[in-house]
Amino acid sequence: MAPSLPYHEPPIGTILVQSSFLIILNAINHVLDSILYSGLVGQILVGIAWGMPGGKFLEMHTQEVVVQLGYIGLILLVFEGGLSTSLSDLKANLFLSILVALTGIIAPMGLSFILAPLVRASPVQAFTAGAALCATSLGTTFTLLGSSGLSSTRLGVVLTSAAMMDDIVGLIMVQVIANFGSSPSLDAVTVIRPVFVSLAFAVLLPLACRFIALPATRFLASKREHNPDSLLSKCLQHELLALAIHSCTLVAMVAGATYAGSSSLLGAYIAGAVISWWDVAAPHCWSGEKSSVSRNAHDSGDASANICSPVAHPSNSGSAVFEKYYRPALQRVLKPFFFVCKLQHLGEPHINGL
Repeated sequence: MAPSLPYHEPPIGTILVQSSFLIILNAINHVLDSILYSGLVGQILVGIAWGMPGGKFLEMHTQEVVVQLGYIGLILLVFEGGLSTSLSDLKANLFLSILVALTGIIAPMGLSFILAPLVRASPVQAFTAGAALCATSLGTTFTLLGSSGLSSTRLGVVLTSAAMMDDIVGLIMVQVIANFGSSPSLDAVTVIRPVFVSLAFAVLLPLACRFIALPATRFLASKREHNPDSLLSKCLQHELLALAIHSCTLVAMVAGATYAGSSSLLGAYIAGAVISWWDVAAPHCWSGEKSSVSRNAHDSGDASANICSPVAHPSNSGSAVFEKYYRPALQRVLKPFFFVCKLQHLGEPHINGL
């Protein structure tokens, strides 16, 4: 193994292929999104033409890197979906979301067992076909809802939450199928573990937000209120601190969910939902000066006046930070790379939300 990676100027053919690949991906996405809100279809076709099984202009190791970067794009797409989710709307439509998710699971599973008498498929083969049909493409769901402006509507909330439920069920089915393929005995721990991990994320994280994150934010807000010119106040109102907090939350949730046995996409969605909740529910003191209302209340002797707003400053909110720091790379590189590998051999979707 070489001690270091030698630098060689890439051939002009490689530069032309890769640059045209990126340019056409973004151009066709812009045109189709403007007309039909379906730029992802064009990106899939470009991926077929430039990679496998089309012209194979991209080298194999380049396609492998595209697949890996595309999965990062998928994580950011799901994270953005969590940021745009209103928890109040989610709770109000939870029953409807469950019904939609059940429809997307029961109908394909039931229809798949028709294969048994038609093509003499075994029950395991029919179950595998049904599990494959139950797979929900979260990246496609969030992209279509975002490009059409439906992410924050009731329809968007119901579809995204139902898709996330389908993803969790799909992960469990993967474990069942893998166990059937490796051993005739079914390991209950392997099958049940994703269920309990997902439930733990759904139950314990809201408790941690309510009893740890919220009191800590109130404590820091009170410190800022009493000393708005301190170094702590200046640090708390800086958007780079918000970027660091949001990034650490996303990485921790994704890594924790994956290592615990659940879906990394579930971790990304919950990270976005937690930040969205924190922006609205937690008291923030982003402004260094008291508002006119607070000054008047203070002059009149109202001790209950508080300069802390229940809504985060726009430049420090999760959506604003995402828009400024994440979206440029996601929109121009990472998201196109995800859809490029959707139908390629290297990027064939498996039953985990892809």
